Amino acid sequence: MPRDQTDAGVGAAGRHVVKLSPDMLANIHGRLSFVDRLAFASVFRESRDAFKPEAPWLVLPGGTPETATLFSLADRRAAAARVTSPGIRGHAFLGSSRGWLATADESGRMSLVNPVSGEQRALPAITTIPGLEEYDGVFAFPLKPFVRGPPYAGGREPRGTFTLKAEQMGSYLYRKVVLSDGCHGAAMLITGAMFGVAAFATAKDAAWRLAPSRDGVEDAIHYDGRFYSVTYTGAVEVWEHDPYAGVFTSAVVTPRLDDVAGDPHYRRKYLVAALGGRLMVVLKDWKETKDKLNKIRWACSFKVQVLDGGQWKKTDDIGDAALFIGANESLCLSTRVHPKLKAGHVYYIEDDLSHKGRSRYDHDWCVVRVFCLKDGTEENVEGLGMHWSWPPPAWFTPSIP
Repeated sequence: MPRDQTDAGVGAAGRHVVKLSPDMLANIHGRLSFVDRLAFASVFRESRDAFKPEAPWLVLPGGTPETATLFSLADRRAAAARVTSPGIRGHAFLGSSRGWLATADESGRMSLVNPVSGEQRALPAITTIPGLEEYDGVFAFPLKPFVRGPPYAGGREPRGTFTLKAEQMGSYLYRKVVLSDGCHGAAMLITGAMFGVAAFATAKDAAWRLAPSRDGVEDAIHYDGRFYSVTYTGAVEVWEHDPYAGVFTSAVVTPRLDDVAGDPHYRRKYLVAALGGRLMVVLKDWKETKDKLNKIRWACSFKVQVLDGGQWKKTDDIGDAALFIGANESLCLSTRVHPKLKAGHVYYIEDDLSHKGRSRYDHDWCVVRVFCLKDGTEENVEGLGMHWSWPPPAWFTPSIP
């Protein structure tokens, strides 16, 4: 098929003219397997608006650094993929925005990768943050500027220097990257749970700049043209960029959430843009349980609060929406657009590995499950088998550039 067009012209040999309407292309697209749908859409880019949008995929580690597994929730099928981009191979996934994956290696080098097109762009290295230095695989930084994290019992006065080995960086220092506009806008980096400070980089400034929040940043999204974050104490703040000074500052724009107290290692908050444009916070609680064999297992439960009229309201009814929760990205999607998804359910990734005693080499447990908000039951994702747990899987919505 010709690339980037829907018409095959008449050649010198008098080939037949082939012209397919957008409706016909959409019909063909909808009958293909999920990997073939992507290849088809990349060929017929000019008609991609007629194609049904993809539900989130999972990008899962393969058996080797050179392989990865792609899993479609809508198709409930997996496909093996060979990793050709050096920005993905062996890297941790830090974010997923507009078809781009933010990744990081153990040396603090970060990249933006489009798995569909293979395009790759460098993000500033973690060592561009002032005060953070690397010596022979050990990263050191003064603790005070980096700590705006959770309110631990007894309080804490950050002093001295903190050090991390290279292999610890993905579990402790960097956690999530949020993009404002694909690969050409600003990026917000959220540091690990024990730090809770944010850093920003822009296309004009090839370095990360710390931007402390008074109560610590736990999660963030780019919404309605601006960065929003939720603090450890349960308030939502909006970030503004001063292009002259080159800094980002925040202001609290909501009251505090209800019922958010507890150990931040076992209670997490995720910020989501709900259907219709309202802000939503999903609270995840970890609880230790025992199975029939008396083996300890960690179980999750979820609660939702929606910003309505300037006040937070608890609800277990999210209508025809389905939620996707994970450290790399959180989404709210309509099941009318994606009818194979379950309304009123939370699809979640057990991605808090560093706090649950998980080994980076574990591969005998399922990390993706579905939780029903109405009755609190949960189940495995149908069609998804066992897989390696490191790097943690990521939600990814494919996009044709």
